[in-house]
Amino acid sequence: MACLSGTGCDSWLNLTPESSLTANSMWQSEADATAALNGAFARFRTIYDKNLFLWGDMRTGFYGNNYANGYVNYGMLWDNQVTPTTQGTDWSSLYNNINDLNLILKYVPGIPNMSKSGMDNVLGSAYFLRAFNYFFIAKVWGDAPVVTVPTESDTQEGLYPSRDPVETVLARVEADLTAAEPLLESSPGAAPFYASLNALYMLETDFYLWMYKVQGVEEALSKAKAAIDKVTGGTNMTVYSKAFDAETDDSCREILFSIPFVQDEKVSSFAGNFLLSLADVSADYQNNPVPIGGGGWMTFTDEHYAFLHSDPRDTRADINVQELVTEQETYRWINKYVGHYLNGTRVFDTDYRIYRWAEANLFRAEIAVEQDDFTTALSELNKVAKRAYGVSKFYNGTYTKDELRKIILEERLKEFATEGKAWFDLIRFGKSFEYIPSLKGREDEQDILLWPVNQTTINKNTNIEQTEGYK
Repeated sequence: MACLSGTGCDSWLNLTPESSLTANSMWQSEADATAALNGAFARFRTIYDKNLFLWGDMRTGFYGNNYANGYVNYGMLWDNQVTPTTQGTDWSSLYNNINDLNLILKYVPGIPNMSKSGMDNVLGSAYFLRAFNYFFIAKVWGDAPVVTVPTESDTQEGLYPSRDPVETVLARVEADLTAAEPLLESSPGAAPFYASLNALYMLETDFYLWMYKVQGVEEALSKAKAAIDKVTGGTNMTVYSKAFDAETDDSCREILFSIPFVQDEKVSSFAGNFLLSLADVSADYQNNPVPIGGGGWMTFTDEHYAFLHSDPRDTRADINVQELVTEQETYRWINKYVGHYLNGTRVFDTDYRIYRWAEANLFRAEIAVEQDDFTTALSELNKVAKRAYGVSKFYNGTYTKDELRKIILEERLKEFATEGKAWFDLIRFGKSFEYIPSLKGREDEQDILLWPVNQTTINKNTNIEQTEGYK
């Protein structure tokens, strides 16, 4: 594919591996390696279509029912009443994707006559995706199996692994990030949809901040700083709304890594939760201004709506969540994933933004605060704030370290609302029990910030023990 050779592309097109590649004919050519990587990216997209929000947002308590009520699984998540059968507890899709990547890492090095650039790109991308997946596994479940040998037979050894300590999972993430870097330096994928260097460095920064602030690894802070210093590109951000416009040029410098959705190829199956259905909205307001075509399942709570709209100058507010109050009804919808409305059908083809330039600025600010460099922290904060509020040096006072931490966290909650980051941000900043209503007073509950393992997984593999706090 042209995308993998470093030339431009605007979607993950034709990602399914070629059907002619049977088990006997696989791993014979560069085309086989490319097809395998495309298949891994396709599965990766399917995983995070729904789970990006389940794992990264839904337990924050910022969400509640919209017009469609009674979807018990969602309520269990935002009330933090998670059980081993709740949505989001099943890690099998992640391990299926990891198996795809393990096969690539085992067989691609042995493909004869493969170009160095092609091999470096495929292997570097595989390490990047595996690191991404294991990082999510560590953040969601903590202890988990670390599997690096592909499953190729139902009789091979090691089919029923037990959970490794979270430190082992995180060590695997770091090893894969380290392995990916020289390969992607040699042959990076095309940004923003593939494993580019900027995507790798953002993931490294994310990882090392977690290691420093959650795992307590002191030397990780300097590694986070080294990683973010390597993120390069344009210094100007696009208009906030354009970062989520389905028609936005995906080569825009705002976007560092994205999961693409494309009409007639693959559209989001989850984004419809954020919009209202035809039956929910009076004909006077359908698509004018209320976008219709979703299921009306969920929206932000009144409290979080007020938080996101707390400053009338904030241009992000109506993109994060918008409200229309009429004499008869109040309509509220999340405005980042509206896609297109074509011939009476909503096409959910807005890409998921995994890393954006604004996050590079806020990562730099977060690291600078921890290094007691408040001047740099304010400079980086104000780059994001200027776009949001239209004010230069929006933050210009004298702040304590804790005050700056609070400002950065709350700017992240506003900047990345509904982008699958809030739950992990609250954990990283140590504020889960302060900000999440359903967690107040539950600090002593064991493993409450982790997730249980799905009961079906335990039934299939009795070597897997349930997360301690959910037994």
